[in-house]
Amino acid sequence: MDLDNINDKTIDLITDAVIRKMIYKFKQEEHQLNSPMTIGEIIKGYMPFKETPEEFLLAELARLHTLLALYEGKEEYMKAAIIKRRIEIVENKLNNYGEQGDQTDASPQI
Repeated sequence: MDLDNINDKTIDLITDAVIRKMIYKFKQEEHQLNSPMTIGEIIKGYMPFKETPEEFLLAELARLHTLLALYEGKEEYMKAAIIKRRIEIVENKLNNYGEQGDQTDASPQI
Protein backbone atom coordinates (compact mmCIF):
# COMPACT_ATOMS: atom_id res chain seq x y z
CA MET A 1 0.00 0.00 0.00
CA ASP A 2 1.36 3.41 -0.96
CA LEU A 3 1.04 5.68 2.10
CA ASP A 4 2.07 8.80 0.17
CA ASN A 5 -1.41 9.06 -1.36
CA ILE A 6 -3.36 9.13 1.94
CA ASN A 7 -5.00 12.48 2.56
CA ASP A 8 -5.84 14.09 5.91
CA LYS A 9 -9.47 12.97 5.77
CA THR A 10 -8.44 9.32 5.47
CA ILE A 11 -5.95 9.69 8.33
CA ASP A 12 -8.70 11.22 10.51
CA LEU A 13 -11.06 8.33 9.70
CA ILE A 14 -8.43 5.75 10.59
CA THR A 15 -7.53 7.60 13.79
CA ASP A 16 -11.17 7.83 14.87
CA ALA A 17 -11.69 4.13 14.19
CA VAL A 18 -8.60 3.19 16.23
CA ILE A 19 -9.63 5.41 19.14
CA ARG A 20 -13.19 3.99 19.15
CA LYS A 21 -11.77 0.46 19.16
CA MET A 22 -9.39 1.29 22.04
CA ILE A 23 -12.18 2.83 24.11
CA TYR A 24 -14.40 -0.19 23.46
CA LYS A 25 -11.62 -2.58 24.50
CA PHE A 26 -10.89 -0.56 27.63
CA LYS A 27 -14.54 -0.63 28.66
CA GLN A 28 -14.59 -4.41 28.27
CA GLU A 29 -11.64 -5.04 30.58
CA GLU A 30 -12.15 -7.91 33.02
CA HIS A 31 -11.18 -5.91 36.11
CA GLN A 32 -13.88 -3.34 35.43
CA LEU A 33 -16.60 -5.94 35.01
CA ASN A 34 -15.79 -7.64 38.32
CA SER A 35 -15.25 -4.55 40.48
CA PRO A 36 -17.99 -3.91 43.06
CA MET A 37 -16.84 -0.29 43.37
CA THR A 38 -16.66 2.76 41.17
CA ILE A 39 -13.47 4.76 40.74
CA GLY A 40 -15.06 7.60 42.73
CA GLU A 41 -15.68 5.29 45.68
CA ILE A 42 -12.09 4.05 45.59
CA ILE A 43 -10.75 7.61 45.54
CA LYS A 44 -12.96 8.57 48.50
CA GLY A 45 -11.58 5.62 50.47
CA TYR A 46 -14.68 3.44 50.67
CA MET A 47 -14.04 -0.25 51.20
CA PRO A 48 -16.60 -2.95 50.34
CA PHE A 49 -15.55 -4.93 53.41
CA LYS A 50 -14.82 -4.34 57.07
CA GLU A 51 -11.25 -4.80 58.18
CA THR A 52 -10.59 -7.30 60.93
CA PRO A 53 -9.18 -6.21 64.29
CA GLU A 54 -5.87 -7.83 63.32
CA GLU A 55 -5.74 -5.88 60.05
CA PHE A 56 -6.47 -2.67 61.94
CA LEU A 57 -3.65 -3.35 64.39
CA LEU A 58 -1.20 -4.12 61.59
CA ALA A 59 -2.11 -0.90 59.78
CA GLU A 60 -1.72 1.06 63.02
CA LEU A 61 1.65 -0.56 63.64
CA ALA A 62 2.85 0.45 60.17
CA ARG A 63 1.65 4.01 60.74
CA LEU A 64 3.40 4.21 64.10
CA HIS A 65 6.68 2.91 62.69
CA THR A 66 6.51 5.57 59.99
CA LEU A 67 5.97 8.26 62.61
CA LEU A 68 8.80 6.87 64.73
CA ALA A 69 11.23 7.11 61.81
CA LEU A 70 10.01 10.63 61.06
CA TYR A 71 10.44 11.87 64.64
CA GLU A 72 13.83 10.21 65.06
CA GLY A 73 14.97 11.78 61.80
CA LYS A 74 13.87 15.21 63.05
CA GLU A 75 15.53 14.50 66.40
CA GLU A 76 12.21 14.94 68.22
CA TYR A 77 13.02 12.32 70.80
CA MET A 78 10.17 13.07 73.21
CA LYS A 79 7.62 12.38 70.47
CA ALA A 80 9.61 9.32 69.38
CA ALA A 81 9.48 7.94 72.94
CA ILE A 82 5.70 8.34 73.03
CA ILE A 83 5.38 6.58 69.68
CA LYS A 84 7.66 3.75 70.88
CA ARG A 85 5.36 3.20 73.86
CA ARG A 86 2.33 3.10 71.57
CA ILE A 87 4.14 0.58 69.35
CA GLU A 88 4.68 -1.64 72.39
CA ILE A 89 0.97 -1.45 73.23
CA VAL A 90 -0.07 -2.36 69.68
CA GLU A 91 2.47 -5.20 69.52
CA ASN A 92 1.12 -6.59 72.81
CA LYS A 93 -2.42 -6.43 71.45
CA LEU A 94 -1.28 -8.22 68.29
CA ASN A 95 0.43 -10.93 70.33
CA ASN A 96 -2.70 -11.37 72.45
CA TYR A 97 -4.83 -11.42 69.31
CA GLY A 98 -2.75 -14.26 67.92
CA GLU A 99 -3.21 -16.23 71.14
CA GLN A 100 -6.88 -15.47 71.77
CA GLY A 101 -8.36 -14.86 68.32
CA ASP A 102 -11.27 -12.42 68.09
CA GLN A 103 -11.52 -11.91 71.86
CA THR A 104 -8.93 -9.11 71.95
CA ASP A 105 -10.28 -5.58 71.91
CA ALA A 106 -8.60 -3.99 68.89
CA SER A 107 -10.72 -0.91 68.62
CA PRO A 108 -9.33 2.35 67.21
CA GLN A 109 -8.76 3.75 70.74
CA ILE A 110 -5.12 2.70 70.90
